[in-house]
Amino acid sequence: MKAHVSTVPKKVLRVSKKVLKAPKLILNMPKDILNMSWEMSLDLINASVDILGHPGKITEVPKQLLHMPVRVLNKVVKTFFTLNADFRDNSFLDQEAILIGLINKCKKTMFGKRYAFSEIKTIADFQNQVPIFHYHDFEPWVHYMLKWWEDITYPGKIDRFATSSWTTGTTAKYLPVTMEWLRKCHFKGSIDGLTFYIKNNPRSQFLNGKWLIIWGALSTNPYTGEENVWFISAILQKNTPWLGKILKEPQDDIAYIEDRENKLDAIVEYTVDKNITSINGQPWWLLNVLYRVLEYTGKKNISEVRPNLELFFRGWLPITLYKDQFEKLIPNPKMKYYQVYNASEWFFGIQDENDVDDMLLLTNHGTFYEFIALENYGTTNVPVLSLQEVELGKEYVIIITNCSGFWRYILGDVVVFTNLTPRKIKITGRTKYFIDMIGERMFLSHIEKAILETCKKTDTIIAEYTVWPHVYEWWREARGAHERIIEFIKKPEHMNIFTKTLDQELWTINPFYADERYSTKVLGFPIVHAAPTGTFYEWMKTKNKLGGQYKVPKVANDRKNIDEILGMINIS
Repeated sequence: MKAHVSTVPKKVLRVSKKVLKAPKLILNMPKDILNMSWEMSLDLINASVDILGHPGKITEVPKQLLHMPVRVLNKVVKTFFTLNADFRDNSFLDQEAILIGLINKCKKTMFGKRYAFSEIKTIADFQNQVPIFHYHDFEPWVHYMLKWWEDITYPGKIDRFATSSWTTGTTAKYLPVTMEWLRKCHFKGSIDGLTFYIKNNPRSQFLNGKWLIIWGALSTNPYTGEENVWFISAILQKNTPWLGKILKEPQDDIAYIEDRENKLDAIVEYTVDKNITSINGQPWWLLNVLYRVLEYTGKKNISEVRPNLELFFRGWLPITLYKDQFEKLIPNPKMKYYQVYNASEWFFGIQDENDVDDMLLLTNHGTFYEFIALENYGTTNVPVLSLQEVELGKEYVIIITNCSGFWRYILGDVVVFTNLTPRKIKITGRTKYFIDMIGERMFLSHIEKAILETCKKTDTIIAEYTVWPHVYEWWREARGAHERIIEFIKKPEHMNIFTKTLDQELWTINPFYADERYSTKVLGFPIVHAAPTGTFYEWMKTKNKLGGQYKVPKVANDRKNIDEILGMINIS
């Protein structure tokens, strides 16, 4: 009797796939391989077969293979990426195995003893025994690790930490990073991102050039004084396998320049004559880099400087606000825009198709996921859902447990599931990216959509913006309004029409806003300030927050940052 597939051990299935796929890979090898030495040919075939079963080993291919012709190496790498796209197996079973594996591994840690990991056998046990943590709750555990104490929330000493990128606050976080985390998370996730791009674009030539990646800076441990606290991008730079080091630009001597203005000038000067085929980073920062390239070269657009540029890998921030600028700067119809969901805490998702705005959730990369419905977030006795319990179209707050030592940690991002087979997500905002002065419950997703629709209807292009609540007196009554600073690339012909249109779009998108604006009339007409070109760049510069790791806060609930910007543009 034949065994049902579901009863076959997973290891057996993986070996079977390896056996089935390997001949296909070998058959696809270029004929040029026959012209190499037998030793090199054997190395290549053995390495190629091995990486099918263990995709992360693409970075461990023997370095002597670099001596083969470039077109041969490109063909081999492309073949691997194409096959690897079909080798993926995302299922909830991965999630169960990840959690139980982490529990068993960390039983003897201080955290594991505190929450009786030895008694945890199921997901339900885990959820009953381990509380949910915000960063400020988990921070004492992190500071023990910063002091180099052993076996705190993960076995051994943690010798490197990522620092947060100041996305929603002004106080830096310290986030533990393990080598297991790097291998299972960022390196494997990066390979998967390239996998889908190559599969979807088989004629791509981006492997023939260099990838422009602007890394973050180094910092020091507040307790030991060691240089082991960095932005995640700097950690990746320092630990990148040889394959990544060969393909990326700039090299370390420029990447670690501390002054960001000097670094930007050095990057532009050093890479201007390089064959750059891919750029990587956050949209607003990459735009500044590209504008600087045009200033340096005197060219009209980036395609004149980088004719082979074909791919922009960006972080999770929506590109819709910036898309018009990129298309004007890079007038190449073949240009592709891919997003990855990589944060300082983990690598969560990758775009797996051309021209889509959702991402495949990575369920077998060392993270166990839980979710809270956004509508219930902040309430008591809130239901916590596993990955198999989520629904389409609902917004959820993400909770993660992973192999860097985080346990039931609220990430702060809000996602909506666009597909369940496989599971795909869109990021709609952050838990701190909202305004709720009087019950309007205005989230970043509402604000972004309203601004984009307003721009379309008023023939306007925006470079950057921020919004915050404003309280004022009107006929001896306290009233509120949403106040904005907007930096325009193409200004509206009539600002009052722009503001009225924005108000109407917010009314259409968010019924709570409509109720407070037009029924109770407690919420007043929006306030909009037009900022000169370069305002946000100069403000971020004063905060020493330039670089691809930093993002302009789209929403703030206090006036500190806003008053600084208003002061720069002489508005009070």
